[in-house]
Amino acid sequence: MTYNPLYERFDVSGPDGNRLDVEFVRAGFLAQGDRPELFFFRVNGEETAVGISGASLARFERGRRSLTREQKIDVAGRWLKRQVEAGLPLDSRSLYIRDDELANLANELDFIE
Repeated sequence: MTYNPLYERFDVSGPDGNRLDVEFVRAGFLAQGDRPELFFFRVNGEETAVGISGASLARFERGRRSLTREQKIDVAGRWLKRQVEAGLPLDSRSLYIRDDELANLANELDFIE
């Protein structure tokens, strides 16, 4: 069964009511630290990165099947949407997903078996 991603392209409104267009651009990872996976989105023409902790991802996937690339894009996109809606700055502190956030997002998106 093919998974159809929800957050490769979407729009979101911040607390000020302004609508932002968001589009997934590419994915990668850092080869140091806990090897976070990075997902780059274009938000109204400016590139923004959302990170998923590599250690958190490994803990989450232990005993479960691994998330697909598309599912990880949706996790990152959903987190980005939530942060924009809350009016948080689009910086590394507010756009880095760890244990509890990862589990909650996966549950919201129905990825937990």
